[in-house]
Amino acid sequence: MVTCKFLRFYILISIFICSLPIKAENQLINKQVSLLDFTLLKYELFINKNLQRLFGGGRLINPIISYENVEFRITYNEENNFEIEIFAYMNKARYTQQVKYIPKNKDCNTVRNKIFLNKIGYYFLSKKNNKTFNKDDLNEVMHNQIFNFLGLDKELKQKIIDQTNIAISIIHPKSVNSINCSGKINQIQLN
Repeated sequence: MVTCKFLRFYILISIFICSLPIKAENQLINKQVSLLDFTLLKYELFINKNLQRLFGGGRLINPIISYENVEFRITYNEENNFEIEIFAYMNKARYTQQVKYIPKNKDCNTVRNKIFLNKIGYYFLSKKNNKTFNKDDLNEVMHNQIFNFLGLDKELKQKIIDQTNIAISIIHPKSVNSINCSGKINQIQLN
């Protein structure tokens, strides 16, 4: 009799313990991810994957600023807009001792262009805009790389892209030389 009670108790405990992982797994399957969260994730993955394009600069063959660190933050604000903030830290050793360079507005544009298009957008010697891409090229990259999932129609995708803001801060080793630029993500020249 005692053995039967013990056996029943043991069987009940075994069934209870074995069913816990199944319940936890089902809870995970039943959760839905919102399009907002998914879009934030896609932006993060895209930018994180393409940040490496900014490193290795400062040489003749790669005439962009040499950065030692680049950070970013993506948020969704109360006005239903995505906000992308990029903080590019110039190489301290290079820009305090070797090269005296103060960043300009074109450098903010170059940061955005390298991340999204892998292009600089400026002639090497004259530093003028070479117009190798336009707003449609920026839109196409975002349609194909970030918004390449079901659930959004083309008009809604374009509306989201048009309402996405970007702010780029290039932080010079001497803080007085740091600059900030901002604008719409698909704007050719950031302000």
